[in-house]
Amino acid sequence: MFVFVCLLAMSCVSSRQYVHAQDNSLARVWDNIDLLSRHHTGLSVYDLDKGNWVFNYRDDNYFTPASCTKILTMYASLRYLNEQIPAGYYKSKGDTMVVWGGGDPGTLYPDIKASSALIDFLKSSDKKIIFSDAQFKTTRYGDGWAWDDYSFSFQCERTPFPIYGNRLWIDRRLDTISVSPKYFSQILSVKKDTAESKGRNDWGNTYFYHYNPVLKEAHVTIPISFFENDERLIWSETLGKDVLWKHIPMTGNATQIKGSDRDSLLKIMIQGSDNFIAEQLLLTCSMEQTNEMNEGDIIEQILTGPLEDIPDSIQWLDGSGLSRYNLMTPRSLIWVMRQIIKLKGLEFVESIFPAGGVSGTLSEDYKGKDGRPYIFAKSGTLKNTYCLTGILIPKSGHVLIFSWMNNDFPGDNASLKLSMEHLLVYLRDNY
Repeated sequence: MFVFVCLLAMSCVSSRQYVHAQDNSLARVWDNIDLLSRHHTGLSVYDLDKGNWVFNYRDDNYFTPASCTKILTMYASLRYLNEQIPAGYYKSKGDTMVVWGGGDPGTLYPDIKASSALIDFLKSSDKKIIFSDAQFKTTRYGDGWAWDDYSFSFQCERTPFPIYGNRLWIDRRLDTISVSPKYFSQILSVKKDTAESKGRNDWGNTYFYHYNPVLKEAHVTIPISFFENDERLIWSETLGKDVLWKHIPMTGNATQIKGSDRDSLLKIMIQGSDNFIAEQLLLTCSMEQTNEMNEGDIIEQILTGPLEDIPDSIQWLDGSGLSRYNLMTPRSLIWVMRQIIKLKGLEFVESIFPAGGVSGTLSEDYKGKDGRPYIFAKSGTLKNTYCLTGILIPKSGHVLIFSWMNNDFPGDNASLKLSMEHLLVYLRDNY
């Protein structure tokens, strides 16, 4: 019995001794929300103005970051890409033009209102067009992605020539249905039903859309598989001219075709947690730096270059955070946030990140008083995973950078968010 009591006491001391807080009240709030016995959690809070730590608990522990990985992709894009990212590269000889993809995710993406530079450029050319995918040195899906998520639009394929967000877009008004790209109208099965549903098989050669006519309109998307479908025909249809497809390596200097606005893409990626844009931006960084699209190579270059002083040796596999193999620490994510703020300033971060209770993925969470947000942060969500990294503006006006990571909790994250909000509100009102 004595041994059991001693062990229990040691356990309590052990769990408490890892907590570093500037004041005891903050430590008590942390204890009261009592997350420690339920799942693996870690929190770091850093005062940017004072340059010191406000709170740390397991800040050096590793967690699956989910979409907080996009913060690293954002930093890479800011370091490696110009304000207009490459839409493609070309070389002309005689009456022929060879085009290599730049990876630009903005080409005919309906959420982007600007014209598609690559489409405009190719339509204006009178040369015979040859597309080459020789620089694409990766796979359509990333390491550690869920194999059975192929029918969900949050897991689109990666390609050297992305188009329409690599999605099939279905717009319905009553019984009138339009499909983009039109190529897929021949393999899309449409029928009336009592409920709305849509999807495809794993090979991507069968697509379906069932709709309830009681609902007057709908707008749905299905990720395209280019595995069975002819990407050449989709591009030929879009350009209104034949496109040839050959495996031609890009040697020597090719002329760059300027594409989408970088910061507009970053805002969509961070605000809406767009995985497709994240993956393509990382491949665009890779193409710009190495003349090849390989996320592994560019990640290695970033980790040994701009991120060489990151506090921990992180495990980073993809651009979006879909990979379950990603492992990062709270203090490392705070370090990356500090680099972004140094590079672009606080106002830029506030304009790009979701504002609590106002915009993006936080529009319904962490609401401020009188509609004024006090949190600007990127959330990361997978099954049994919820993370939140960003900035918090307390009453003092100081800028706090925080990273709160939660793994291995059962059920949904609704009650977890309420517990987190309790401490975040305390920081807002009392720091």
